[in-house]
Amino acid sequence: VEPLIQKGHESLVHHILLYECERDANDSVLEYGHECYHPNMPDVFLTCETVLYAWAIGGEGFTYPPNVGLSIGMPEDPTYVLMEIHYDNPSHQEGLIDNSGLKLYYTPQTRKYDAGVLEAGIWVSLYHMIPPGMPAFSSEGHCTVECLEEALNYEKPDGIHVFAVLLHAHQAGQVLRTRHFRKGVEQKLLAYDNEFDFNFQEFQYLDEERTILPGDNIITECQYNTKSRSTMTWGGLSTRDEMCLSYLIYYPKINLARCESIPEINEQLQFIGVKEIYRPVTSWPLIIKSPRRYNNLTFTEAMNTFQWSRKKGNAFNERVRKMPINVRCSKHESGEWSVSTQSF
Repeated sequence: VEPLIQKGHESLVHHILLYECERDANDSVLEYGHECYHPNMPDVFLTCETVLYAWAIGGEGFTYPPNVGLSIGMPEDPTYVLMEIHYDNPSHQEGLIDNSGLKLYYTPQTRKYDAGVLEAGIWVSLYHMIPPGMPAFSSEGHCTVECLEEALNYEKPDGIHVFAVLLHAHQAGQVLRTRHFRKGVEQKLLAYDNEFDFNFQEFQYLDEERTILPGDNIITECQYNTKSRSTMTWGGLSTRDEMCLSYLIYYPKINLARCESIPEINEQLQFIGVKEIYRPVTSWPLIIKSPRRYNNLTFTEAMNTFQWSRKKGNAFNERVRKMPINVRCSKHESGEWSVSTQSF
């Protein structure tokens, strides 16, 4: 897989994602592109959720090992894929037209194993919060024992083999790690970047393939620096927002697309003194009822109203790492493995 970045746009094209779409997606909207996540985007695009390939700024091409490939055209393969390009245009240049994309090389010689991509880390959500003014704040995304155990025991009890990892965060990210545990005992790091550079992200080939077995769990850990920020940083899609993800390329492919977690929102709000909330049917995010100082504020407004200090930020960090988490253990098409909230 090779990036085709339009000449002169090297600093504008930030990353390109290729998703597989559900097989029953219809072809009535294939004639032209759409603005991502805009109200006018066709609903069928929302069924294209599972990452097939990810390229990020500064990266070069990616070559699969000789015994592994991305399967195309078989009955169980997606009929359609969706390419999503994220642009970074801080100087607000206008009138730009971009023709960047990806070039995929294929072979009719079927390889021994089909490759899969597992997205692990923190579920991208506003519930991922990083206070301002912090030189080092750590967030953890859990791919839990329960999720891996259920998916692997059903599909591949003798495990899957990881051969490359892409670590992904945004501008506040500074240290990223993918940790691997087996029956509670930490193994050698799967991947790490101690000097993360937002403008240079690519798949790291592992020195040796790593087997992930039932009973294992994976923690994606991201350390952020928000010293220059005066308001909260939220999990989200924008460059100004944050992510904490590991994309693991492995074989043989199993029916597991995402293995992620997010800290429980109520407990995060309790830290700033929130006592009562209600979830309006027609608006997002949720609204706070009490105490009075937060009455009728959204939780994002309340978090920004709170007077953060480095000491409070560190205390919040300690609390968040011990909170119950909500787990996402998703199959390739709509459906989840039956895993629920966990406590750590």
